[in-house]
Amino acid sequence: MNRDLETKLLDIEANLERHGFPPQLVIETTSSCDQQCIHCSHKELQRPKKRMDRSLYNKIVEEVGRESPDTEIWPTFYGEALGMGEEIWDRIDYAASVGCKNIVLNSNGGLLLRQNHIARILKSPLKRFIISLDGFKKETYEKIRYLGKWEKTYSGVEELLRQKAMSGNVYPLIICQFSLMEENEAEVEDFRKYWNARGAEVKVRPKLEWTASGSIRSDRIDHETKFRIACPWGNNTMALHQDGAAVACAVDWSGQVNAGSAADVSVKELWLRLEEIVRKPHREHRWSDLPEICKGCRDWQTAGAEYEKNNEVAGSRPFWYDSDKTDFKVAPASVSFVRKDGSSVC
Repeated sequence: MNRDLETKLLDIEANLERHGFPPQLVIETTSSCDQQCIHCSHKELQRPKKRMDRSLYNKIVEEVGRESPDTEIWPTFYGEALGMGEEIWDRIDYAASVGCKNIVLNSNGGLLLRQNHIARILKSPLKRFIISLDGFKKETYEKIRYLGKWEKTYSGVEELLRQKAMSGNVYPLIICQFSLMEENEAEVEDFRKYWNARGAEVKVRPKLEWTASGSIRSDRIDHETKFRIACPWGNNTMALHQDGAAVACAVDWSGQVNAGSAADVSVKELWLRLEEIVRKPHREHRWSDLPEICKGCRDWQTAGAEYEKNNEVAGSRPFWYDSDKTDFKVAPASVSFVRKDGSSVC
């Protein structure tokens, strides 16, 4: 890993704070998914593929609304929320009705043309709707997002953008996401131009490994470096599986850490438990005391991403975003870091 990237990651670490309540909460409303992507371990998932019980979901968002209304809620984790049909919108509306002000939904977009989803997105209280696409050409998209259909997905996203433009709505901000990997890196600029021209913002991020606890590996990650920082994922995010289990972070898909269940105790109590199990050892650099899943995980190297510049719409960025420290151009595999001005560092 080169010094420029180390410096960027150290800047990110220096701004990590201790939070009394999770500033970002990922709620797995469903663990079922309609795609089997090559950069996702969902195909290896051994947990039940089902929806979170509605009473448990209500309990969680009611606490957020009372305790921390500005917490960024993501009502999805290792599943496709649009597969829930109308129920996902009822749940999102309920979260807003009990005081949750910052709701973000991520989707693969494959089901956009079904069940009135587009109209519901545009009428929803979402701040951001992020569509993970990861390929510009049909053959690339369908290789990466196995079981996804390029024509159907691209048509759905285009229709969503068309209707949003007609509505004049500011929210939700529509973001087309591109996870950079060997299979698609030649297409990133075509992808950006295509979706920018249709009114979407584009986010480019490095492919991650989902803790490397499954089969996924990334050529964007340095596996040999001795350098390490406290993990931004673990420090900034709390993730709940569909059964309520509070796991290590938002990439602990298999639940190797379990601090207890939101069905039994409060979100705040689970967050305090994770402080001792995960966050405090990270911040204090007590690497030998980390959970085993953290010891083998290098996804902290993917903490930054490349966003569009000059977007000042409130709620258009994650709470931790800093245009100088967490926004950088994602490097191709042959280059370990690229400065924001486009010049390469090897």
